Amino acid sequence: MTISAPRRVSLRRTARSLAARAPVDVVLLDAECRQTLACLRTYARAGLTTTAVASTSMARWAPALQSRWCSSAATVPSFENGAGPYVDSLIELLDEHPARMLLPAHDGSIEAIRSRRQELEARVAIPLASEAALDVAVSKERTLALAAELGIAVPRSILVERLSDVRAAAEEVGYPAVIKPVRSYVQKGGQGLRVTSDVLTGSNQPIGEYTRGMLHWGGRVLVQPWLPGRREAVSLFYARQRFWAEFAQISHREWPVLGGASVLCESVPLAPDLRDASERLVRSMDLEGCSMVEFRRDERGRPVLMEVNPRMAGSVALAISAGVNFPGLTFAWATGQQLEEVKRYRAGRRLRWLAGDIWNLKCALDHQGNPDTPSAKVALATFLSDFARRPASFDPVAMRDPRPSIAELRETVLGPAWGRARRANRNRRPTPNEVRP
Repeated sequence: MTISAPRRVSLRRTARSLAARAPVDVVLLDAECRQTLACLRTYARAGLTTTAVASTSMARWAPALQSRWCSSAATVPSFENGAGPYVDSLIELLDEHPARMLLPAHDGSIEAIRSRRQELEARVAIPLASEAALDVAVSKERTLALAAELGIAVPRSILVERLSDVRAAAEEVGYPAVIKPVRSYVQKGGQGLRVTSDVLTGSNQPIGEYTRGMLHWGGRVLVQPWLPGRREAVSLFYARQRFWAEFAQISHREWPVLGGASVLCESVPLAPDLRDASERLVRSMDLEGCSMVEFRRDERGRPVLMEVNPRMAGSVALAISAGVNFPGLTFAWATGQQLEEVKRYRAGRRLRWLAGDIWNLKCALDHQGNPDTPSAKVALATFLSDFARRPASFDPVAMRDPRPSIAELRETVLGPAWGRARRANRNRRPTPNEVRP
């Protein structure tokens, strides 16, 4: 584990010891995640001290570590290489530099924390729901079964454990068929991996390597029919037997295109049917803390449950800009302070994750004909025209804190593009004038 002062000027800046510092208020894990940076900025504006933590492989560019508001920074081994060394480093960090709250943002860090939760909670408050609630929320199979018992609409789902059964399940639900992992974060042999959905568009399409990988890692997938309606989500904060905040958004584009993270989303009034389904599901789970319930409308306009994420959403910056301070509620709940209900928020706010939107455009151009994928002409025109539409906040761009957005674009967009261009240049055939005798 490496601990250093905030890197505001250069990643090569000389590190300073934190030994003389007072205990920090919040340790934010997963410094590469957008929600971590949004929370860090929110806590800094509230006058709280923060430590941002990244895995050693992400420390060079992780946006939260680049922020001017980061009080201190730390690096730990990646949880993808095993929960043991990761949690050991967190315990060492907390023993040397106590904190009031530890906030994870990634499914993988949450699973690692759960493996030794009691050890960590003896040192710091962790704003996660109970283990019983998390067991249901992280399993799409159990979540959908509970929703069906509550009378909430769910997609038809066929559980598949063998690759040879995928095609038959797709034929049964109909094409296009969506293939989802039962758990978004899967582990095997001490290694971990976050996986998303795949699709089969027809009987002649071969089963992709991504589906093969899901079965190899997770062992089980759900095969569901594709739903054509718009994607809507409700973020809730539930604690002490009541709801303190609710926030609705629609997703215009995502990356990956089918069922990924939202790259362009907008705050909307909370529809009654979404409120009823979300509240009943979260209350039945007793899913305390911040969570997001995702739906998709079917042909009749009925909201159909997709999944529940028992953590802060990646697009939490949209809720914050609309007036719902989920990070503040999380800190107050974890530290035993009084909670204040959020009764209203501003609709019509838009948030655009530029790096993700660039990748969305590339995926749309590369995978023409897939569900949710517009034509190449429409995809490019929409991407460009959205710059001229009503103002949207660019995540994670901030005029007073530019380094995180620069680091993210350089690492996730410019770096891969430059690498691809160099490989293409090496592989291209030389022109006659370039051929030497």
